[in-house]
Amino acid sequence: MRRTVFDPTMPLETTPFSYAPRPASLQGLRLGLVENTKFNSKELLCKVAERLEQRHGMRMVYLERKKSSGHAVSEEAISLFRQQVDLVLSGVGD
Repeated sequence: MRRTVFDPTMPLETTPFSYAPRPASLQGLRLGLVENTKFNSKELLCKVAERLEQRHGMRMVYLERKKSSGHAVSEEAISLFRQQVDLVLSGVGD
């Protein structure tokens, strides 16, 4: 029987990335929410959106509900976020 031995000291290969630019202010921004279907995730996100509206004049313009917490956000939602939203929050319930 042939066995394979993996060497844990091999160098880690990474892909470079950069963070999205941060807004200078939250005032008046359009907010998108991604809800992952877990218990209370929608309620939590909506409460955060409400407070952001009260404190910074932000307004929630789109809520995307994923099929499940393990699914990715749909390409259609990503396209809509790019066109209509300044900031996206993704939340987890439980």
